[in-house]
Amino acid sequence: MPLRYSLSDYDKHFCLKPPVPLWAALFFLSRAVTLPFLLGLGGFAGIDQNTRALFNGFFDWPTMIPSAIAGAVVIALVRRHPSASSPIRWIWGHGRVLLAIAALLDMLLSIFTSPLRHGELSALPLVTVLIDLYLLAYILAARRVRDVFADFPQPLEMVSK
Repeated sequence: MPLRYSLSDYDKHFCLKPPVPLWAALFFLSRAVTLPFLLGLGGFAGIDQNTRALFNGFFDWPTMIPSAIAGAVVIALVRRHPSASSPIRWIWGHGRVLLAIAALLDMLLSIFTSPLRHGELSALPLVTVLIDLYLLAYILAARRVRDVFADFPQPLEMVSK
């Protein structure tokens, strides 16, 4: 059976690597975890206050809920190897659905909490909703995303038999 993807699209365990847009989706949806880390690093790199204000506009406490869901998928991606535990395998196997839930929750939270938080309408919640809509469509429609989440290295005991 011929491969659907090139050999460079597979990792050392011969599992399909996540494409760049999926990495972007993971980082955007887990931004309540990644942004504080990036802002801390940015302090050393000398980012200005305008950039910090832009980053802070994408982060608020309600985003912790979808970020926790997406963060679990990020952890499963990092732990994606033959000796991974059953919970990691379960999270990865359901990663596409979990990311879709995270995107939907993030979108709903942006719609319902942002105008109340700022006391006025701003463009940032609209941008966040549009990004979430795009990510939701990508996560649910892209064949490559479906194939990535269907692929996980065989357990070590299966490989040795």
